[in-house]
Amino acid sequence: MKKFFIIPLLAVSALFAVSCSEWDDHFDATGISSTGKVNVYNGDIMSYMKAASDVSKMSAIYEQNGIYEGNSSDKSYTFIVCDDADFDASAIDDAAVFAKYCVADMEISPSLLKDGFGIMTRSGKSIWVHGSGNDVKLDNYSVKKTVKTDNGYVYYVDGMLPVRKSVYEYLMSLDDRNYSMFKKLVAMYDTTWFDREHSTIIGVGQDGSTIYDSVIVVRNTLMDRYTSDGQEVWNMRDENYNSTIFIPTNAQITKAIKDARDSIPQWLNREATAADSAKFSEWIVKACFVDRKLAPEEVVSSASDFNCVGGYMKIIDEQADRITYESTDAAYWRPSVQHAKASEMVQLSNGNAYFLDNFKIPNHVVIYRVKSRMYEIWNALSDPKKKDYFIWANLVDPLVINDAQGSFFGNTQPMGDWPDVFYNIIAAIPSEEAVENGLPCSVTFTGLAYNEDDETVYECNLPAGEYYLRMGFVHSLTYGLSIYFNDDAVVTDMPMKTTGSNYHFDRSGASDAPVYGTTYQTGFPEGFKPSEWVETNENANLYDTDGWTVGVVRLKKSGTFKIRVSSKDLSRIWGVSGNVNRDKNNKNQFMMYHWCLRPTPNNY
Repeated sequence: MKKFFIIPLLAVSALFAVSCSEWDDHFDATGISSTGKVNVYNGDIMSYMKAASDVSKMSAIYEQNGIYEGNSSDKSYTFIVCDDADFDASAIDDAAVFAKYCVADMEISPSLLKDGFGIMTRSGKSIWVHGSGNDVKLDNYSVKKTVKTDNGYVYYVDGMLPVRKSVYEYLMSLDDRNYSMFKKLVAMYDTTWFDREHSTIIGVGQDGSTIYDSVIVVRNTLMDRYTSDGQEVWNMRDENYNSTIFIPTNAQITKAIKDARDSIPQWLNREATAADSAKFSEWIVKACFVDRKLAPEEVVSSASDFNCVGGYMKIIDEQADRITYESTDAAYWRPSVQHAKASEMVQLSNGNAYFLDNFKIPNHVVIYRVKSRMYEIWNALSDPKKKDYFIWANLVDPLVINDAQGSFFGNTQPMGDWPDVFYNIIAAIPSEEAVENGLPCSVTFTGLAYNEDDETVYECNLPAGEYYLRMGFVHSLTYGLSIYFNDDAVVTDMPMKTTGSNYHFDRSGASDAPVYGTTYQTGFPEGFKPSEWVETNENANLYDTDGWTVGVVRLKKSGTFKIRVSSKDLSRIWGVSGNVNRDKNNKNQFMMYHWCLRPTPNNY
């Protein structure tokens, strides 16, 4: 992200303090001369503007709108002008704003005019520099002449500089007939906040409370961004930050949300809820802003995918009088799906705007995760269905072992309305034939999920694409495991004795709560934030996680899937151990707890 920086006046003046005598050597009797590509005027900048006949129209604009008032020869300025031949009064919407837009209250030397530099003008808006050296443009207009005066510079450009709206101003100016929904979604996260740090104490009330000359600021609770220690790095309202905005129409937003909601019964076997719609609305806002200026070639359908605005959000707890900063994942933009009208880019004062031909809420936002505990599936299936959905090879006597570990809240504090998690497992043992002959053992099961509301099991029907496969077993298993997804090997001969602690149920180390699963780390239930509960329960970061990552898998065709878990050495170890107990302590048994699929960002 790029922010304008205004160079302090004294620092700029110091750049030239050592060179005044050199400029003086070039002055002639008439007060103007030339050195290299810079004309030199022996006088202050306001005198030059009033005397130069080729900018009389610009000078009149300055005069009529109070630009010269208050100017003095002991202060520095930069004027950006076009000569009378290029002047076009019809291009000016507001003469007062235009006049302030063409003046900076500081001396900007030619050496500072480099690509990406922003000139902060008296209007509070910025003019961007493009190119450098002999090919410098201010906005889209070439610098064709430079005049140095005693207290600043005058830059001639080859046209009328347009007073461009900022990204936020442009958003607010969009017509409601086509864009009211997007504007309302953005405004939904706007709030006012009493900024105590910048407010001035003016007295004490009768009750002893402090009275402030209050500074009330507007902030966007969803989109304002900070570093982890609270330094502001971006917001959509500040013209000092570069931005790109994608603008969906009312019709496009309506269709995107409807399509996403309509997919939920098919993919997740439940009806869409208000919480789903809220999540989709949040994603739309997060996806339509980028914290840098994107050129047309970066948003065309052939361009690479990119993240939008990541970083930290400010969380203000007014009751506790506490401010914290919470990391948030950036929305992921795929130009080949989200079709921007790159050829119709709108250039703005601090970025670019693009309208859209197509807009979609990605699969990885619609589907947060699908998680299935094996014991719930097994207990809910009839015996015939168990045979249909679980294919045991050289494994026999499958059963559920309850309380393989105490429940999550068994020895810890409950966390609001979040349900307890039970650690029951499904276990099986090698057949006699497998033990006698050292045969490999495996189970192949269909992707089934358990609906807790009606206590039924359903076949997963997921869209084709990429997923994180995460699983849980039990720590200290004595054998190795290989795991296959639709017959594609994900991991082979994984030694559970040394790695099993990672796969201990679903209690492995979790990430900073990735909202859309953008890392290989584990995630949490949708809507659960460990940071909100860690003071209540120190194990909050272990609650109902995805489990440890086995790998990234690809569902090649939409529908259901099969997972196969096999072991080459289980039968041998079972045969020599002599322990035939069917309890939680016998780690020579084949034991499984859960599987979880979470779409990767590539599942779009």
